[in-house]
Amino acid sequence: MAEITAAKVNELRKLTGLGLMECKGLLTKAEGDLERALTLAKEQGLKHAEKRAGRAAKAGRVEVALGGSDRGAMVELNSETDFVARNEEFRQMAKALAEHVLALGSSELSAVLESKWDGKTVREALTELNARTGENVGLARVVQFAGEGQVDYYIHHDGMKGALVQMSGPCDPGLVKDLAMHIVATPIKPLAVRREEMPEAVVAEQKRIFLTQIATQMADKPEPVREKIAGGKMDAWYKETVLLEQEFVKDPSKRIREVLAAAGKDLTVSRFARFFVGESGEGGTAG
Repeated sequence: MAEITAAKVNELRKLTGLGLMECKGLLTKAEGDLERALTLAKEQGLKHAEKRAGRAAKAGRVEVALGGSDRGAMVELNSETDFVARNEEFRQMAKALAEHVLALGSSELSAVLESKWDGKTVREALTELNARTGENVGLARVVQFAGEGQVDYYIHHDGMKGALVQMSGPCDPGLVKDLAMHIVATPIKPLAVRREEMPEAVVAEQKRIFLTQIATQMADKPEPVREKIAGGKMDAWYKETVLLEQEFVKDPSKRIREVLAAAGKDLTVSRFARFFVGESGEGGTAG
């Protein structure tokens, strides 16, 4: 059996990211053969990864990559604990994945996971990171914007909240950044850029909720009156959840629509995406 030296243990550690004792144990099983120990490490990692697959990944990080002023990509990479999410390797992986999504030009998560990246698929790279961290690590969401208009982003200082925005028309780049910040900071999540882009199913469900509430509270009112009251509630709901109708967080005396009108008549928001770690999100498009 080949000698298991400290140098060989350290080399295996660098290649796998595993602890010293784990590396020594793998080399012992492999009778000192480094290549065989690497294979064992991968096999062991895959087995552990399968066991971890069902565990909840509630922590993580949002990262963005820009390609000039008109292209951008954003990803949400999840882990089980903040400890791993703050790890430098995890942060670098999230950043590299954002760059990869930007280069790939896809917003389809399944396509990104199966795409080739550094000689392996993204899915395989994540499985290896899973093995090194000992946690269920997964790519939750991806999005990329490209085309005419300016693209910019904002990420909260905790790295767990981010927004990507695309605007059309000539504008101050600072305004795009401000809108991205607004999308992250506003207490009510915007669901669409404008009313007509709100998903029909979401609108129907919200109206059903209002009508049910009104029927319970005002059973003595005729149906036309209840419909009118529901209409008023829907209007208020739109003003809270439609981006252009929200109060601007930097100046609540103005709606986003008014801020854009003051900045230029041909200026508009084309689309946006908002990622909060652990939250299922929706973006808005110009249709």
